[in-house]
Amino acid sequence: MATTMVDRNQSPATWMTGHNGSTLSNAITAGGTLGGHPRFQYGPPPPSFAASAYEMSTIPPKNEKELNREALIEILEHFSTLVSQQFAGRPIRLVVHGGACMLLHPGLYALSQQQHQMSPSLPRRTTTRDVDYIHRSFITEMVGNGVMDAAARLSKCVLETARAFGLGADWMNSDADIALPMAHE
Repeated sequence: MATTMVDRNQSPATWMTGHNGSTLSNAITAGGTLGGHPRFQYGPPPPSFAASAYEMSTIPPKNEKELNREALIEILEHFSTLVSQQFAGRPIRLVVHGGACMLLHPGLYALSQQQHQMSPSLPRRTTTRDVDYIHRSFITEMVGNGVMDAAARLSKCVLETARAFGLGADWMNSDADIALPMAHE
């Protein structure tokens, strides 16, 4: 069984490393980009990659659980183990953005803690309900690497993680893909 070690002092780009040392995510960045692939799919995965009716009936569609930094790290450790299994240890890249980055990035998190100590009345992010990622860049890169069923594999990992932690099916989603500009090189 694959295991994933996490050093909570490292950036998210380094902590999602598989049991054999292969990096599962080389580009988890706040607002990061993925270049080199001119063709992008637009919108959510096609219906052929949708979860089965049984899988969806046992998992609520919306995640209502508030996830703090420690919970996110634990959930993503489990998720990365499933990803390593689904992709046979092959490195994948998920570009993550949004509130989860504010919690996961050590520098941003430390800055938030420091600001709160200096000005407790200022708002700060301590939780999120989801991890936003860019699906179309993931699919484009995986198709370029010859993995045609990457969306189905990733979806299975997302749903299995949701089931394991009592989360909603959208705990990891690409809903913002439709609002992000298309990249062409």
